[in-house]
Amino acid sequence: MRTLLAFLVASLVSTTALAASPVELWREARVRPQDPRLIDLVRAGMARSATFRGLVNRLESGNVIVYISLSSTLRYSLAGKLTWITKAGGFRYLKATLRVEQTADQMIATLAHELQHALEVSADESVADQRSMLALYKRIGRPSYSGLDAAWETEAAQDTAVQVRRELITTLAATF
Repeated sequence: MRTLLAFLVASLVSTTALAASPVELWREARVRPQDPRLIDLVRAGMARSATFRGLVNRLESGNVIVYISLSSTLRYSLAGKLTWITKAGGFRYLKATLRVEQTADQMIATLAHELQHALEVSADESVADQRSMLALYKRIGRPSYSGLDAAWETEAAQDTAVQVRRELITTLAATF
């Protein structure tokens, strides 16, 4: 009887694990890809770039949750953007949107750029809505020339993207 019970429990656990979609597995994480392609990008970024891995690890210990999505309608002058969603239950929710018309490595670097922005928000507890997020970027950034009103850029996010690109090139070269 004990063997049968153990078998049933093991079957239930393995069936539940197999039934969970890849997106569901990220439900408890602070960085939440909303598409299986994005899950692969996050995994590749973490495997190939120490800087990318560090961004994700730092976000995982904070109170900012970042949903990641793809867009085919994002303005061509933008590779990605970070937008405010809400504050609830002690967490601040952001959305990082990536333009889909990029190579995988470009998307990883763009996501690193947006995750750096999310860390900037995480570091400033006064950011509690769209208005205070804009105030943060007016304080620490400079206007972006992406063609959008209220678009801001930081040197740290740009440097992060450059560093991740370097690391991706290095790991790609190491495989040949």
